[in-house]
Amino acid sequence: MGQSKITVWQFFVLTLTFLIGTSFFFTPGGLINVAKQDAWIVPLWAGTSTILVSLIWLELSKQYQGLSIIQICIKVAGKKLGSLLALMYISYFIQLAVFVTRNMGDFMKQAMMPMSPITVFHLMFLVISGYAVYKGIDTIARSSELLFIIMGVTFIFIVCLGLTQWDSGRFQGMFRMDLWKTMKETRSIFGFPFLESLLFLMLFPFVKSKLKSSFILAIVIATIMLSFSTFFTIGVLGVTRASHDTYPLFVIAQEIHIGSFFEHMESTIALILLVAIFIKLSIAYYCSVLGICQLFQIKNRSWITLALILLISGLALGYDNVVENIEFSKKYDFEYTLIYSVFIPLLLLIVTWIRRSRKKSMRETTS
Repeated sequence: MGQSKITVWQFFVLTLTFLIGTSFFFTPGGLINVAKQDAWIVPLWAGTSTILVSLIWLELSKQYQGLSIIQICIKVAGKKLGSLLALMYISYFIQLAVFVTRNMGDFMKQAMMPMSPITVFHLMFLVISGYAVYKGIDTIARSSELLFIIMGVTFIFIVCLGLTQWDSGRFQGMFRMDLWKTMKETRSIFGFPFLESLLFLMLFPFVKSKLKSSFILAIVIATIMLSFSTFFTIGVLGVTRASHDTYPLFVIAQEIHIGSFFEHMESTIALILLVAIFIKLSIAYYCSVLGICQLFQIKNRSWITLALILLISGLALGYDNVVENIEFSKKYDFEYTLIYSVFIPLLLLIVTWIRRSRKKSMRETTS
């Protein structure tokens, strides 16, 4: 399972799609509700902070080249404590897969097929993603290359059509936000989607060159694109409408009418979202399976993959509705993700530096 390799371009595409895929649809409405006309600024400081945090991940990976975060935990903290930390990371990866699965189910049930049971959507996507996980990360990476192009072209097409409804007057009142209050109330964007990219600590060993530059570049571009998406949503829908819609980009596509030819573009937007969810779910799913196999030294991942389909689909029913899901993310996602993205990696890095400085000093004294 650990013999796969992915190219720099594939890694870049995976990272970028992971960050912008679902956030394009779920993030702008909440940001606009809090920051109003200044909501497009919020992703800029969130992305900048993530770049600083990512330096910790990259340094940790540099210190233990070829090892995932699961293996690093065991090597640094020992078998008992390290295994406990590894289990925490595995639970986080599974929980992330649960969030993605539930977001997809809520969207399909609310916007597309309200009469269908939500479990049907969960199982359909998990079976497809499970098959991709079984085939390996190189298969997921190659699929993402093709799907990324389709997503990009389609999104640009939708934006160009949506500009016919653009009104710059909707930005009146910009630069009046309370900075500290806005940062506090929009802190969830640090967790979703930016700090969730800590998951790529599992995939760093598969990239053999230009890891740092491609990873940081993906975060930078994702930051700019998410800011642009929020800016575009404000200009087309306005603050009032965008802040009251769960999926504002989907609403924009619904209202595109150019003659009798370009109508009902929401199905195209739904296709983009489903593709983005597939890639993000496959990555989180794969990291969960890989982490379990590394921790318990399992060579055959097929049964683990199959078992997680049942586990993830069951846990995805833990929320009563989409509002409860959004409220949980808004209140707890940042603090929850901070533990795994900053505290534990920084602690592992400090322990590594202390040990190596002691070894260095011991060598100097003996010589």
